[in-house]
Amino acid sequence: MVINSPDHKFNKLAHYAIIGLILLLAFFLRTYQLDHQALRGDEAATVLYSAMPISELWELSRVTDPHPPLYYLLLHPWQWLIGEEAWIMRFAGVIAGTLTVATLYALAQRTIRNAAVSLLAAGLLAVNPLQIWLAQDVRSYPLFTLLGLLSSWALWAALTGGHPSTVSRQAAPPSKTQNPPLQPTNYALSTKQYTSRPTSHIPHPLLWLLYLCLTVACLYTHYYTVFLIAFQGFFVLVNAKKFWTQKWPWLLSQIAIGLSIIPGLQLAYNFIGPAAGGIEKIPTPDILRLASTALLTGFTISDHWGLLISLLLAPIWLLGIVTLLRQDFTTGTFWTFFFATPVLGVIILSIDRPFFKERFLIQAQPAFELLLAAGLATLFFSAKLPTTRPRRTTHYVLRATALLLLTCLLYVNLLTLTNYFTDIAYAKAPPWHLYHNYVSGKFQSGDVMLTNFPEASVSYYSPNGLPFYVVPVERDRSREFRLTETEKIANAYDRIWFLPLLRQGFDEQGDVLNWLDRHADRVDQTFFPVYNLNLYVGPAAIDTRLIRQPVTFTNGIVLRGFQILDKTGQSRLVPTSTDDTGQEYRLTLEPEDEFTLSLYWLAGAPTEEPYTVFTHLIAADGFNRVGQDNQPVWGSYPTSDWSPGEKITDKYTLTIPPGTPPGDHHLRIGWYQSDTQERVPVLDEAGHPGEESVILNAIIHVKQRSSLAKD
Repeated sequence: MVINSPDHKFNKLAHYAIIGLILLLAFFLRTYQLDHQALRGDEAATVLYSAMPISELWELSRVTDPHPPLYYLLLHPWQWLIGEEAWIMRFAGVIAGTLTVATLYALAQRTIRNAAVSLLAAGLLAVNPLQIWLAQDVRSYPLFTLLGLLSSWALWAALTGGHPSTVSRQAAPPSKTQNPPLQPTNYALSTKQYTSRPTSHIPHPLLWLLYLCLTVACLYTHYYTVFLIAFQGFFVLVNAKKFWTQKWPWLLSQIAIGLSIIPGLQLAYNFIGPAAGGIEKIPTPDILRLASTALLTGFTISDHWGLLISLLLAPIWLLGIVTLLRQDFTTGTFWTFFFATPVLGVIILSIDRPFFKERFLIQAQPAFELLLAAGLATLFFSAKLPTTRPRRTTHYVLRATALLLLTCLLYVNLLTLTNYFTDIAYAKAPPWHLYHNYVSGKFQSGDVMLTNFPEASVSYYSPNGLPFYVVPVERDRSREFRLTETEKIANAYDRIWFLPLLRQGFDEQGDVLNWLDRHADRVDQTFFPVYNLNLYVGPAAIDTRLIRQPVTFTNGIVLRGFQILDKTGQSRLVPTSTDDTGQEYRLTLEPEDEFTLSLYWLAGAPTEEPYTVFTHLIAADGFNRVGQDNQPVWGSYPTSDWSPGEKITDKYTLTIPPGTPPGDHHLRIGWYQSDTQERVPVLDEAGHPGEESVILNAIIHVKQRSSLAKD
C-alpha cells in the first residue's frame, strides 16, 4: 500500500493503527450485551433448524423455511462443537459482521485507493445500527453481506488481473502551479494518484474460481444474491471496453453461476410463495422511507428523526456518487451499481407485494457507507486553502458542514444503539428467557408446556425435560380441532404451563385459553413484559384433588365439589379429622389475607337464561363478611352456553376484611337469576326443592393478626 506522504512509514503505521481500532470498535459493539435480549422467533428457529440432521436441511428449505440451507449447514458443526446458547449462536454473526468491516476497507483500498475514504467507510459501517442489530442476530444476513463483498472483491481482482490500478490511467504528479479541485491534502479523494503495481499474488484463474465459489455460496445463503449478480453484470457490461480481454472468463463464470442456480429454483420459489408469510404489504412511500432510514439509523428510532437524518444526508451520498463517477468512471459505476441495484431490486419487488423487510437491504449497506464517506470527504477536502478571504470563508463553511453532518449521523447512531441496548420498547423480542428461568425452577414431573402459536422462541426456552406442545401447530385449523387437541393434552398431564399468544391465523380468538379457563383450574398467573404465563391443574388431576360435596340445584346444575389451592396446585385446606364421614376441612388466615375458592360444576343441560353464582364468607352469627357474585368463569361463560355433561371450573377470590375478629367462618354458595334476583333452590335427597344455598364443608378460621404483621 502506498500513502502519499512525506513520512510514508509513519503514516502507514498510523493507517494500520486506525483500521485496527475501527475493527476493535466493530467487534466490541457487536459483542456488547450479546445475549442481553432473548432470541426472537426467527433466531430460535435458526437454532432449531441447525440442530437437524444435515440430510434434512435441503428438504426443510424446500417445504418449510423460505431461506436456503447453507447458513444452517454451517451452523450445524458450530452448534455441535460449541453449544446452542444464545451468546454462542450469535457470535457467528459477530465474526461475519466484523470481517465485513475489514473487507469493505480492503475493497475500498483496492478500488478507489484513498485512505480517508476507506477508513471513514469502514468506521461508518462499524457503528451502523442496522449492521450491529443483524450481527447480534442468529440469521444469515451478516454472512450474506460478507460473502457479497468478498464476491465483489474477487470479481474486481479477476477483472483487473490483480492490479488495482489497471482500470485507471496513471496520473502524473501535479506541478507546483496545479490546483486540482479534489486533491488539497495527502488524503484527497482520488483514484489516480497511485502507480500500477499488483497487490494480489493469487493466480488469475484462481481468482475467477474464487469469484464463482463465493457467489454461489452467497446465493445459497440468501436468494437476494440475484441482485448482487445483477449489479456485477451491469458493471461489467457498462465497462465492457476496459474488460474486453476478460470477456470469456466472465461469460463462463456467469454460465456456471446460472447452472448452480437451477437446484435452488424450487427453494427460491418458497421465498416468494406462501412460506414467506409474516410479511405485510407496505405502501411504496413507506418502503422508500423505511429503506433510507434503515440504512442510516437502523430500526430503533422514531420515524420523524429517521426521515430528517435521511433528508439531510441524501445530498451527501449523491455527491459521493458524482465524485466517484467524475474521478474514475469504472470505479464510480462499480460502487454506484453495488448500492443502487440491490436497493432498487428489493423496492421494486416489494411494490404492492408482501416482500419488504429493511434487513433485505443489508447487502447494499457497505456500498452505501462508501458513497457516504466519499461525499463527506469531497465536502471536507473541497479545495486547497484559498488565499482570498471570501473563498477561505466558503472553504471553512464546507468543512464545518461536513463535520457537522458526520457528528449528527454519529449522534443519531449513538442514540439508536442506546435505544437498542437499554430500552425494552425497542427490544427485538419479548424477554422469553424470563419465562424459562421461572419455569425451570418450578416445573414438576407430570407437567407439560403448551402454547397456541408455533413461536420458536418459546420452544427454544422451554426447559429440558418439560414436554412441549403447540395447538394449533398449523395455520387455519378449525376451532373443533383446536379444542379437541387441547382437551387431549390437558387430560394427559397433572399441570399445564400455558403461554397464550394470540396470532392471526392460529388461535387469534383465544379458544385454547378459554377452554383451559373453563375446564382446568388456573392456580397461578405470572406477568412478564409483553406476555404472561398461566399454570393450570389439569381436568384429570382436578378429579383426584377436589373435595367432593355433590349438590344438585333445580336448574339442573350439579356442584361436584370444591377446593382451595395454592399457586402450585396443592390444597391449602387441612382435614379436621381422619374420618371420611362428614369430614370438614380447615384453612387458617389473618385479616387482609386472600384465598381463591374453586367450584367444580357439572352441567345438566343449557339453561334458558344465564344464572349468577354467589359466594359469601359467613361469620358464626350469620353476618356476611365478604362475597363475590358473577356469572361463571369470571363472567365469560354463561350457563346458557353449557353443554350436557360438561365439567366447568369456576373461581372466586375473597379477601378477609381488615379488622375481622377472630373466629370460624363458613363458605355459602348458590345461584340466582340475574334479572329477578330469585335464588335457585337445592334439591334434597327426595328430589324436592329445599334450601336456597349450600354451606361448604370447609371452615375458614380467622386468627388475630400477629404483631409482626401489624408492624
